[in-house]
This record gives sequence, structure tokens and C-alpha cells, in this order.
Amino acid sequence: MFEEFAREFPRCAVCHWPEHDTRRRLEIHHLMSGSARKDDRRNFLRLCSQCHGIYHQGKIFGNFPDLNKRILLGCKREEDPEYYDPEFLAQLRHRKHLGYEPEELPEWYRRERSKHAR
Repeated sequence: MFEEFAREFPRCAVCHWPEHDTRRRLEIHHLMSGSARKDDRRNFLRLCSQCHGIYHQGKIFGNFPDLNKRILLGCKREEDPEYYDPEFLAQLRHRKHLGYEPEELPEWYRRERSKHAR
């Protein structure tokens, strides 16, 4: 399951860091973690090690714009629309709704995407 998802998404969903550039690892992030963690494609997002670190450690990781669950949900909607399912994610927390909406990616990350597209 992880290998298939990784093959289909050879770049970071946030900054579009390419898999072939091994200066950063590409990892699979669970949108819902902890007791709600489930290995289901609807719960996966591919992140580079830098973006994953920024999400989990914020400013401790470096001087980058913050990433939060709303931004990552927006990236899931944009990068994997067929498997974008906020109702499923809410059910993992035994809720009807997530309690938040997807958010647009900050401009800094959009510029990073442009750099990595070259």
C-alpha cells in the first residue's frame, strides 16, 4: 500500500520537492495520527523531510512559514482529489465533521513549487 502510494506521488505535496533529489527524503504523512491513525490512502499525504519537520516541529525546525492541518488538508484536496475525503478523516476521530476547512498554501511554498518544477 505505501509503495503504491509512493510511486504515484514522486514529489512532496507541499513544496513539490522531487523524489529523485535525495538531499531530502520523501515520507508518507498520516493526516490523522495518534489513536485515529489508519493506513488508508485517504489518510496519506507525501511530504519531504523538510515539510514534514516543519509541520511537526514548526519554528523549532527552521525559519519557515508554519504548516498546519488545514494547509495539509488543502494539499490533499489539490494533489490527490480522488481520495480527498474529509468525512472519512472525521470518522477516524468519531466525528461527523473535522471542525476545520482546507486552507490555501502560503505563497512561500508556492514559490518553492516553482523552483522545484525546473
